Amino acid sequence: MDKGKFKAALKCAAGFAAITAFAVGLTGCGKSSNKQTITFINQRTDLKQDGTWDKYIKEFQKSHPNIEVKVQALNDYATNMKTRMNSSNYGDVFMLPDSVNAKDYSHFVEPLGKVNKLEKKYYGMTAKQYKGTVYGMPSMINANGVVANMEVFRKAGYKIFPKTPKTFIAALKAIKAKEKGVTPLYTNYHSGFALSNWDSQTVGVTGNPNYLNEMMKMKNPFAPGKPMNSVYNILYTACKDKLVEGDPTTSDWEQSKQDMADNKIGVMVLGSWALEQIQAKSKAAKKNIQYEAFPMTAKNGKQYVSIGADYSLAVSKHSKNKKAAKEFVDWFVNKSSYARDNGAIPTLKSAKWPAAMQSLKAAGVGILQNTPAPKGEEDLLQRVNNDAEIGFQTTEDYKQKIVDAGVGNNKESFAAIMNEMNRKWNKAVDKEVK
Repeated sequence: MDKGKFKAALKCAAGFAAITAFAVGLTGCGKSSNKQTITFINQRTDLKQDGTWDKYIKEFQKSHPNIEVKVQALNDYATNMKTRMNSSNYGDVFMLPDSVNAKDYSHFVEPLGKVNKLEKKYYGMTAKQYKGTVYGMPSMINANGVVANMEVFRKAGYKIFPKTPKTFIAALKAIKAKEKGVTPLYTNYHSGFALSNWDSQTVGVTGNPNYLNEMMKMKNPFAPGKPMNSVYNILYTACKDKLVEGDPTTSDWEQSKQDMADNKIGVMVLGSWALEQIQAKSKAAKKNIQYEAFPMTAKNGKQYVSIGADYSLAVSKHSKNKKAAKEFVDWFVNKSSYARDNGAIPTLKSAKWPAAMQSLKAAGVGILQNTPAPKGEEDLLQRVNNDAEIGFQTTEDYKQKIVDAGVGNNKESFAAIMNEMNRKWNKAVDKEVK
């Protein structure tokens, strides 16, 4: 923003006690009188199909009648957007893929403000930042745990969701033995975005908000006794003991939501974003489907869930309507009901938390936010992960290998997979950590 525009924006903002740093002069004042069209690209194909995006855009246009928003929703979003971003044709507003390195943000997207100002008002400001500048605003904030059908668990003799790997596997076995036609644990193997949620448990199971900063310099983070080895071993054991869907390679994400609502699935490892989608499938699901901490306890004996940003909205560097694009991002984060409709924690700190998250707090589950990476190391975890090529928190590949090994689709042992992941990670750490 040039000096003249910035001064005008400050005048326009006078009288407001607090204002979004990335939207100074954008929302509520200085709106363009000329008709503009922006394209919003996202991963929510379900909202495109059921007309929900149309409803959001209609609501946006009540306060922004001169901005037309065209919505594109992509299947296999991360892969398709990676291809799109090789050109300049990736919309005006889009969900910033995790595969983009933090040091490269400025090549692709517009800066939206400074972390030290925005974090006073919003959650998740370190998710898509580099050297103190925010490049993406979280569409919503997720808790990382599991979605459980407690009616299924109660029928198997478990009134309280298990808190340890041993009792969790025992509960899955009880479900299989006592409830015909019910899948104890649904992996959603075929939907990569769902399988990657196993990686998202890292901070919660350790109870250490700084763990990822330690892990990015750590050798052998997948060795026996390390948190992620224990997390992955639960997945492997459930597959080995036939406690998952019959053929994980043919899993169906949309059908799994209905099946869980219909008491045909016990548990799925998913972010809290999935809760509302599943509860909406039946009246009984509102009561039966609950959000729970992953079945592990930290060293202090407590359970935790970490909260973190879902996909973050970014404004393309190549947009011809950057002002209109930023107005849309501002409205989305501050005014839209998107987070609430998805049962997620709103990015705006002053907004009310959903009931499911409040119940976790009431149960004594600790809520953790990841500690930001030290200055100068903002993209170190990404670099190590990309060099290692194991897809930690980004792709499903190695989680699928674990499932395949467990159900017998390959001859690899769990130990061999963990050793391979350690070897690749160690090599990347040696390269990137100075």
